[in-house]
Amino acid sequence: MNILKDIREGNDGSIVLGNHPGIVQSILDFDYISGKKEPSVMALVAGTRKAQKFFFGTQEFLLPCFKSVAAVPKSYDTRAKWMLNVQSGRRTLESTNAFFERFPAALGGHIFAENVPELHALELVERFGRTHVIAGPSGVGILVPGYLKLGAIGGVGLEQLEQGKLADPGAIAVVATSGGMTNELITSVVRAGKRVSFSLCIGGDRFPVTSLTDVLTMAEEDDATEGIVYFGELGGSDEYEIVALLKSGKLTKPIVCYVAGVIDEAFDEHMQFGHAKALVARADESARAKRDALAEAGAIAPETFTAFLKEIEKLPNSVARDTLVDIKSLMNRQKSILSTREVVDIEAVPAFVEGGKLVQQRENGFAASALEAMLGRDVSDKTAALVENIFELLLDHGGNVSGAVNTMITARAGKDMVSSLASGLLTVGPRFGGAVNEAARTWREGVASGKAAPNFVEEKTRGGNLLLGIGHLKYRVGIPDPRVAALAEFASILKKHPHYDFARAIESVTTGKNGNLILNVDGVVAALLLDMLQEEEGYSDAELQELIEAEFFNALFIIPRSVGFIAHFLEQKRNDEGLFRLPEELLFVRKDEKKTKKEMSRQREGLHGVISFRDGGL
Repeated sequence: MNILKDIREGNDGSIVLGNHPGIVQSILDFDYISGKKEPSVMALVAGTRKAQKFFFGTQEFLLPCFKSVAAVPKSYDTRAKWMLNVQSGRRTLESTNAFFERFPAALGGHIFAENVPELHALELVERFGRTHVIAGPSGVGILVPGYLKLGAIGGVGLEQLEQGKLADPGAIAVVATSGGMTNELITSVVRAGKRVSFSLCIGGDRFPVTSLTDVLTMAEEDDATEGIVYFGELGGSDEYEIVALLKSGKLTKPIVCYVAGVIDEAFDEHMQFGHAKALVARADESARAKRDALAEAGAIAPETFTAFLKEIEKLPNSVARDTLVDIKSLMNRQKSILSTREVVDIEAVPAFVEGGKLVQQRENGFAASALEAMLGRDVSDKTAALVENIFELLLDHGGNVSGAVNTMITARAGKDMVSSLASGLLTVGPRFGGAVNEAARTWREGVASGKAAPNFVEEKTRGGNLLLGIGHLKYRVGIPDPRVAALAEFASILKKHPHYDFARAIESVTTGKNGNLILNVDGVVAALLLDMLQEEEGYSDAELQELIEAEFFNALFIIPRSVGFIAHFLEQKRNDEGLFRLPEELLFVRKDEKKTKKEMSRQREGLHGVISFRDGGL
């Protein structure tokens, strides 16, 4: 597998494990200035939110977030080839394993965290060291200019991306153990009038997943790479891998190396310099010893950093091109406070009358438009017809139901339409109208469980719990609710209707106990809509559950019933009967609380004495 060739030919995407907004935005900016048509970052696996705002160019967008790698949809499988892991060191092993188990065709990734436990790091090396390209732990990532940026490599600010000419592929490979020096070397290559072919930060922890040998072999086999720049440190034995490659003839391209840390010789004891492995444990791990070994093997290994930069200037040139995008247009971006979409295109005004004649509109137009606005997608004619029927049947249920009563009483108190409607809507809940959503939850749970209806009823009603969607005060077996009968016809136009079938199975159990425990209109609306969304609109089980958690199904009651409440409000305003007061004879007052006028007078006398104006009292 020539992984660099695959990167340059493909349109690979990445999944970010954890949340590091600065790094993620830098990758998106890299994508944009490289001329990509879509972001390479596909999703974040982090936190409890469902989306996070970022920019692609000047356009703000919402990047999907998932609670776990397992929750990432199957639709991501084809393009998700890279992992960016910015989680803590102790979570790295678990999350990395989870990613590659979920995406077995992935090519590799970058582990940002430092101080990954050594046993964890060794397991990562064992599992992925020979089969994947993984930068880190403890580094800045992988870069293939114009094609892939994975991590903070090349910088995170727009100016850094522009200065590093990251959109412009070149001929020099940059390899280092230090993250900071990787970025510095990229800048140094550009200042020397050259461009980077690819760069990989091995990582500063003691056990990097991908070895230096593997990275240099990639450079040797890469047709675009004509020279290599390497920065190392005292401690460890990475540089001896370069020595072995040069002596064996497996590395033939010119390589300029600098090994930092000669200052260690000025101390009485060896000092720890930053990274976990930047500590001399043996004589051959000193910076000077490794420089000498590199020079002897044929590498260009200057004594000073200034000389090192001069040698970079002598490496082969590549044809440079100008950056495709003027970054000035990206500098003053401001994130919005709220995220929304245009529910209705106000410029696409429907024509109902043309030339003095009515124009035929889409059937079930309001229901379709309302549903599409709530779901954020187009719906089929079957689904629109079902919702239109639901709207018509649930518009009103008489003036004696609690929501209508609240609306009318508020209207007669002289309040406005909004206050009266709000009063009625505030009555909606599990005992009135709000049962549609909980019925949907019940049917979804029942179908998913695979349990027989009697067992399900027994479990759900244990402890006196109610089954919402079952039961009616007025209708019963033999006297069915006509609304339920009308809606039930929609089951006949579906190929499968598992939720409706389960609801009917529950009804057969509950009516055996009480004739009033029939499938009510809330229950049938929930069941049929679940089946319709699944079959006609292609909703998955997880997507249906999301709608339930968002209380979508209650909207099918609230929308039409709001119209009914407004009708009752307007009727009260037309009648204008004045403030409503409940007649006293309709009140039930407990006898032990009801006191006669004489009893109340005696009580006052006992507490305060007799008050009499005639006797001169106050």
